[in-house]
Amino acid sequence: MDRIKQIHKRQLARFLSHLQRTGSLTPDLEADVKRAYGFTFQDIEQALQGHDKENSDGNKALQDR
Repeated sequence: MDRIKQIHKRQLARFLSHLQRTGSLTPDLEADVKRAYGFTFQDIEQALQGHDKENSDGNKALQDR
């Protein structure tokens, strides 16, 4: 899972850097992007460990809105 965490950090940093360079990054957007990436990579890690939430709880994402 360390490799997944490295990919998560690298891709998040690349995206935030792009937003910053283009002048699009705000504190609120940064927080939202970090949160979304965190959810995504957490789900990926769980799926790789055999704990795929989407199979047992596919409608939960709709409830989180």
